[in-house]
Amino acid sequence: MNIKKDGYYLILLVALLFVWVISLFFLTPIKSVADFFTRFAVLLGYICLFLATLTTPFMRQLYQLYGKPFIKIHHYFSITGIILITIHPISFAIEVGNIAVFIPRFDSWIVFWELAGRPALYIIYIAVLAVILRKYISQKVWRILHGLNYVALAFGYFHGLLIGTDFKNLGILITFTIMIILTYAVLFYKRYLKYKLKRRKTDSN
Repeated sequence: MNIKKDGYYLILLVALLFVWVISLFFLTPIKSVADFFTRFAVLLGYICLFLATLTTPFMRQLYQLYGKPFIKIHHYFSITGIILITIHPISFAIEVGNIAVFIPRFDSWIVFWELAGRPALYIIYIAVLAVILRKYISQKVWRILHGLNYVALAFGYFHGLLIGTDFKNLGILITFTIMIILTYAVLFYKRYLKYKLKRRKTDSN
């Protein structure tokens, strides 16, 4: 695989992100083995899903950097992220001895957002199912379902912001806030570019 120089810089940047978050994670006392997996898995899982989502609009650029189809890079991060965020509620359920942690709650507006990680998990599963069924559904439906990843990331962020132990660490709070802002900034920027391109084609006709 012929990786260009900028490709190595990008790998270094991603590695530094993981090292930075892991280092900050260990600044908060770990109460138990279950607590470790609950918190550690979701932090790394969120980063993986963030990277999978953030890189989606840059298929061509990533192929040019790594000489590898974008979809493979995307899937590496996606699969790893899904496994890790699934470990999060499983470990927490073991810690508290209650499987009700998998059930979304709608008691009130604030409770919903505090526990928004629960629906986020199912939203991600729906997005994954859309990938599996891509051959059998329309492109428009697939794009809508796959785009649910953006919703899931936002839900996960607010869940961590409101009740997440590690979000009490200012470094992690700032890092993950930058990540969610970048995710949506790239999304809107790419939509804007498509809008301009579509308008230019319309004007030329």
